[in-house]
Amino acid sequence: MAYDLWSFLAWQDIRIRYRRSRIGPFWITLSTAIFCVALGVVYGRLFQTETAELLPFLSIGLVAWSFIAACVGEMPNLFVENAPYLKDMRINPLTILLRALARNVIIFGHNLLIVVGIYLYFGIWPGWTGLLALPGLLLVILNLLVIGIVLSIIGARFRDLAQITQSVLQVIFFITPIFWFPRMLAEGSWIIAVNPVAYFIDLLRSPLLGHAPAPASWGVALITLLAGAVVAVRVYRGKSARIAFWV
Repeated sequence: MAYDLWSFLAWQDIRIRYRRSRIGPFWITLSTAIFCVALGVVYGRLFQTETAELLPFLSIGLVAWSFIAACVGEMPNLFVENAPYLKDMRINPLTILLRALARNVIIFGHNLLIVVGIYLYFGIWPGWTGLLALPGLLLVILNLLVIGIVLSIIGARFRDLAQITQSVLQVIFFITPIFWFPRMLAEGSWIIAVNPVAYFIDLLRSPLLGHAPAPASWGVALITLLAGAVVAVRVYRGKSARIAFWV
């Protein structure tokens, strides 16, 4: 799938965006870290929770959310913004999608420095359980890939999808346990039960905090991947040839 091309373009996107910057993409890390500390202090007092408990939970959750939201939010306009490639070159649309996904993975890697800072400050060490974050990350990336295929193709045809997606992401941010604990809701609450993003974040956050993700998180992520893959294959096979005409 033209690995050399989309991986090179992803690195180039990062380099071009921060070419004359002193700290480059670490500006994103710095702004995210400041946001984490600010939210941690404010919500720690609102929820009357110890900073040592809330800040690691919030910071790692926000890093995971930033990655997921950046990938999903970019997809509806992806082919529209890359129209010259699709019109003037013989390029597989999936190459453009993988380029965007790889770019966000690189930024996610930079933001993991926040997690390292949390470990050092609070003396946290997840142990071998932390390695579960790797298959969890792979599962999340695969889900984002199939979601991206559907959103990018539909978004090329219907431009309103980008605004709809941004609005939905704003709502999901507040109903996902990022800066509040799941225990604050009644057991079995539908707010978490029907929210796949909550399970995705659990796959990344729990291992980094030294806990195994809930079995439901693995199950839901696998089910959404299989269902999403079926939809993505049908949409791609049926509509990918029309993308260049839509953009």
